[in-house]
Amino acid sequence: MDITRTSPRWRSARHARELGPSAARAAVVGAALGGLWGAAARVWMRLVSTTPEFSWVGSLAIVALAAVLGAGVGASAAARSRTGWRRVARLAVVPGMVIFAGQGIPFLAAFVVGGLLLRRRHVVARLATIVVVAGPAVLLWWSERLDEYTMLSAPVRVQVSMLVGFPLLATVLAFAGDLVWGRRAAVGRQSASPDRARSSLLSDSSLEAPAGPA
Repeated sequence: MDITRTSPRWRSARHARELGPSAARAAVVGAALGGLWGAAARVWMRLVSTTPEFSWVGSLAIVALAAVLGAGVGASAAARSRTGWRRVARLAVVPGMVIFAGQGIPFLAAFVVGGLLLRRRHVVARLATIVVVAGPAVLLWWSERLDEYTMLSAPVRVQVSMLVGFPLLATVLAFAGDLVWGRRAAVGRQSASPDRARSSLLSDSSLEAPAGPA
């Protein structure tokens, strides 16, 4: 048996080598999914606008920033599940969060707060998740349901897109945020390596023989 292969330093180096390709693949997949989300968001913006004034440059910028955010989510999730470097790995999403600046800020709460609370079972956490996902849609619909000049109702297409499209896009962001900083299940982590599992079994006090009479 090669003792060097069982040392903590060797295992750390092996995990680092495994992490590179895994994080790269996750980043590529995340970028593709993020780009699709950005395209969907761009279509949604067109549907909720009564006087659309969009350019190809702006549309491509939205898709590109969404792809950057998706790549950061993928890389962060891969690093988090492989190494446990949670605080450092979350920094991978920072560049892509530029997409929430300006008009994208209503989606920020779904990504951050929704991601943190999505898997929590407490009723308050679930209510808060619903609020950050659907609340901005209701506020947007309430403020835009009437034309400020004619006081006529906005087209049905616009109102439905506000009330349905926004929560759908926000829900996707909540799941993405959950991959970055959401609650993770502890089951299965312990068996990541045979050495760690064996060490855990030996240290389990429940497996120790009870003291008896000599």
